[in-house]
Amino acid sequence: MRNWLKPLIGIMASAVLLAGCGSSKTDNTAANTSASEQAVAIKFMLWNDSASERMYDELAQAFEANNPGITIDFTKSDANTYSERLTVTLTGGGEVDAFAFKSLDEYYKLASSGRALALNDLATADNTELSGVQSFFNDLKINDNLYGLPFRSDGWALYYNKDLFDQAGVAYPGDDLTWEQYVELAKQMTSGSGQDKIYGSFMPDWPQTWYSYGQQLGSSLYSDNLTPYVEGLKLRKELSESGAQPSVAENKATNAHYRTAFLTGKYAMVVTGTWFPGMLEQDQKDNKLSFNWGMTYVPHPPGVQKGTTMTAVVVHAVNSDSKHPEEAKKWISFISSEEGQKIVAKYQTPASAADSVKDQYKATFTNDAVNMDAIFNITSVPERELRKGITQMNTIATEEGELALLGELTPEEAIENIKKRRDQEIQ
Repeated sequence: MRNWLKPLIGIMASAVLLAGCGSSKTDNTAANTSASEQAVAIKFMLWNDSASERMYDELAQAFEANNPGITIDFTKSDANTYSERLTVTLTGGGEVDAFAFKSLDEYYKLASSGRALALNDLATADNTELSGVQSFFNDLKINDNLYGLPFRSDGWALYYNKDLFDQAGVAYPGDDLTWEQYVELAKQMTSGSGQDKIYGSFMPDWPQTWYSYGQQLGSSLYSDNLTPYVEGLKLRKELSESGAQPSVAENKATNAHYRTAFLTGKYAMVVTGTWFPGMLEQDQKDNKLSFNWGMTYVPHPPGVQKGTTMTAVVVHAVNSDSKHPEEAKKWISFISSEEGQKIVAKYQTPASAADSVKDQYKATFTNDAVNMDAIFNITSVPERELRKGITQMNTIATEEGELALLGELTPEEAIENIKKRRDQEIQ
């Protein structure tokens, strides 16, 4: 309602003015008004969770104040069906100028099929407006073309319950922990049984929790040699088999979630994304957090630099059929600029590492446990590779990895199956 009234009001005002003018003056006015001076409404598609809606409202207000004559009209879709709606809208010729991609899967699929406009003109070294997010450009290119501008970035980090470590008399996790050391620390922090059991570790049942080992080493799930991924799967399995972490079967039976598990106060460490501090901040405000917590870099393989973490960015793009491509590019560029990223930082983890953006992000937290280095001072490796078969590869890794974690395959067999299925199913 906020934006669609503006063009209508403008039309009504124009009609009143024109009514008092002669026809020749009307013709001259129209002839002398360039397209760039006419009001333009950018139709922008997004998913409708409350935090995102508040963020985009503030972004639109700031953008419109800086760009008179351009307004932002939102097309919102349910978060659970957004990807399907976006695909239908773009392939069906729906009138959308710019949009948010919810995942890298749909970014690759739609951009590589010509549904997104190439943004190579924005990806230049002298574009200081986007300097804070330029480090992501190479990993976002598809066939040497950039189709999306990053506005949010999620890495991985280690979170821990300080109270449990204090009670056990064990030092908090360091910032240069290997995965092997993490497993041993999780075992050390595990105690008790039944309802009184304290687990050393919890991880989501996502394949990233084990294939990160190979990614951090610079390997690829598309390479001929997948040996680096075997060790990651072995360590992930050892956590469950040692009792330091619930098994996949237990998690499925209880519908366990890393957030609710951590809040019970019975898990010493959790490995998950850098969006987690925002959740914990809200939990603290809601009086659901009953202990002190800390945060540090995600563990890494031996020999890998500390702070090396997988990252996944969320991007905005312009419809290749947009009626207002230049204005749409200006809008998404603003969101990724330092000014726009300072607004994003109030609601989500921004993609920019500019000092002013980091300061704004830190100001959103009342808890000093948030480790800014573990979020921004990192060495980034891609969580997902933008290439053919990105969706199938995730399915293959999930299914085969789960069979190994359930004990139906050895880690070596699971990795070999991943290679075989990859070669057969991804052509």
